[in-house]
Amino acid sequence: MTLIRPSEIRKMNKNQRLKKLEEYKRKLFTVSSELSSGGSIENPGQIAEYRKAIARILTIMTELDEI
Repeated sequence: MTLIRPSEIRKMNKNQRLKKLEEYKRKLFTVSSELSSGGSIENPGQIAEYRKAIARILTIMTELDEI
């Protein structure tokens, strides 16, 4: 399950990438806090997928000198 592909990220403009980055950070925080509070999440692999998606976006933004 890939949340977003690098080719999709490259097609976005800077504002869209920033919005997607914030969205994934918020979701990662929500899932992580739910897990750390003793709850269980439906798909434990979500955390890794959100981290990878955030890293992909940041990497491409760095390549394009947007950071």
